Amino acid sequence: MLRYTPPKPSPKPVDFDEFYTSLTPAEKELHELATEKLGSSYFIQWTHMYTKWSKLKAEKTQSEKLKDEKAKSEK
Repeated sequence: MLRYTPPKPSPKPVDFDEFYTSLTPAEKELHELATEKLGSSYFIQWTHMYTKWSKLKAEKTQSEKLKDEKAKSEK
């Protein structure tokens, strides 16, 4: 007899821990609910919350690099 094996959860992005700590309690609850209800169909890296956070992180990193380059060129 074949036995049902549920699919593995989707892989988390490399910076998931950093992302998760930045969430509000309500957003964390929403994430947990989505994980529970959607299971392997829930890809965090495709959610609105993650894409918005990732874009802000990239912009912040880029602005820090520009500031560093500007500071180096002024010396």
